[in-house]
Amino acid sequence: MKLLLIEDNTTDAEFLAASLRRSGASDIDLTHVATLKEGTLAIRKGGYDVVLLDMGLPDGSGMECVEAVQEADADMPIVVLSGQDDEEFALDILNKGVQDYLVKWEGKGRLIMRSIRYAIERKRSEQHLQYLAQYDSLTGIPNRQHLTEQLDQAIARAKRAGTKVALFYMDLDKFKAVNDMLGHDAGDNLLKEVAQRLYLHTRAGDVLARLGGDEFALVIEGLKEAGDAESIALNVVNSLHEPFIIQGREVAVTAAIGITVYPDDNSEASVLLKNADIAMYQAKESGRNEFRFFTEHMHEKLIQRHKLEQDIQSALHLKQFALVYQPKVDMQTHRLTGMEALIRWNCPDRGLVRPAEFIRTAEESGYIVPLGYWIIGDVCRTLKKWSADGLKIAPVSVNVSVKQFQQPDFPERVEEILEVHEIDPSLLELEMTEGLLMEDTDAAQECLSRLKAIGLRIAIDDFGTGNSCLAYLQKFPIDILKIDKSFVDEIGQNTDSEHICRAIISLAQALNLETVAEGVETERQLEFLREAGCDIAQGYLFGQPIWGKEIVELLDHSQNNFASLKPTISFKSSE
Repeated sequence: MKLLLIEDNTTDAEFLAASLRRSGASDIDLTHVATLKEGTLAIRKGGYDVVLLDMGLPDGSGMECVEAVQEADADMPIVVLSGQDDEEFALDILNKGVQDYLVKWEGKGRLIMRSIRYAIERKRSEQHLQYLAQYDSLTGIPNRQHLTEQLDQAIARAKRAGTKVALFYMDLDKFKAVNDMLGHDAGDNLLKEVAQRLYLHTRAGDVLARLGGDEFALVIEGLKEAGDAESIALNVVNSLHEPFIIQGREVAVTAAIGITVYPDDNSEASVLLKNADIAMYQAKESGRNEFRFFTEHMHEKLIQRHKLEQDIQSALHLKQFALVYQPKVDMQTHRLTGMEALIRWNCPDRGLVRPAEFIRTAEESGYIVPLGYWIIGDVCRTLKKWSADGLKIAPVSVNVSVKQFQQPDFPERVEEILEVHEIDPSLLELEMTEGLLMEDTDAAQECLSRLKAIGLRIAIDDFGTGNSCLAYLQKFPIDILKIDKSFVDEIGQNTDSEHICRAIISLAQALNLETVAEGVETERQLEFLREAGCDIAQGYLFGQPIWGKEIVELLDHSQNNFASLKPTISFKSSE
């Protein structure tokens, strides 16, 4: 054990050396210097385990001595030697980073050795706690706190040098799907692999940090122009192109990156982090493996989004949402065979708001979950009223969001709503997209099975527009395929779309599934779909979405031919 004694009094130094020899410790190598300057020079050369420091030196005294040693080596354990037993002073210096305090002449050799060993151990504990406070325990790279400190220092250096600092805020795409499919251990391994690969593609001096979850950040110094960050962003994006091998399986990972620049965007680290976060969300909205530079327009959009979130929350509380219903018609008989419930927002400030203007924000904010349950509840209340009025009611379909479907108790909540309103489950159809089901196929199959056990009908919405996996049509307990409007629109104009429509209908027939064509607007489209064997049509040819009061007339005449009724019905609400 190498000890450095900084003590100007030769007698005190000899007494300490003799005490250490009498302690019986055989591994002691003691170096003695008489001034603070000599001591700090020796510390900088390195190799010492502990400094024994006198507080009254020719070239320094009191806390000045401690600060000089800490400046020379911040990780060096310090045991202070003093000629006075001053408890208040001892507590003060211990609070300022000293590991122990000894009164000269009072310490026996063994007590001094114990103090030295305790000092080393305390310093190790402090360093470990400091590491835990500044580094991510999973990946070993800096955490958010340490990143903020490093960003502050980078800004200060850039200010002196007249250069720029770029901050990247990165979020992994579809990381939750990896966790859900392979488990959290696999997710943790992926995060470690991503951190390692990102680190290998950073420059010397750049600071890579994990902010939490699947979010990372990168501080880049020494830029002359903001545009210089673009090539680095491309390098980061390209570094993730190669799939990762997790639990023997290839896992593809992409990232959305938001970029902000000092001093162009701001000079405060906290504001730059917010700016980069805002830009990251813009990149995520643009697709996978995208990066975006922060602009003030993005900030304005964020303010508008927060206002929209607040308005959605208020609308739920104030019951400003309402449902309209779009008829579904049997292709052969032209009779009403069902309806789709579509939400509208009667906002005092915004007027009648259509789903395209608020559903995405509701999804991202989480308000889509209570909103989705309200829709199911309102449909059930309406069905119960129509039944009480003696109307022959038809099944109603509702759209299910990703977040709502992923709620662990979703099937039970739906069943509870049906029971409260005494509605036959066969009168409720749940529509969901392929993408929703493909995020975690095992969990999706389990949830769908529970919903089917209740007696609900399941429809795949917008079929053919996503990454269709035909094998899962047999695996999932579904009843209906809905042909997307984009294919129906091009009937008579694009033979590829016509072939796709025929293929979907043939596939559904082979699997004994019902087909519904969305967006039917012309007689030509209707005739093509009928000849192809499609079962049900939905679209403006038969009517736009209408309010519940207006749908009653259709229910009154639902056994009649729909085409003969259509001219007598007023369709006032549009998508």
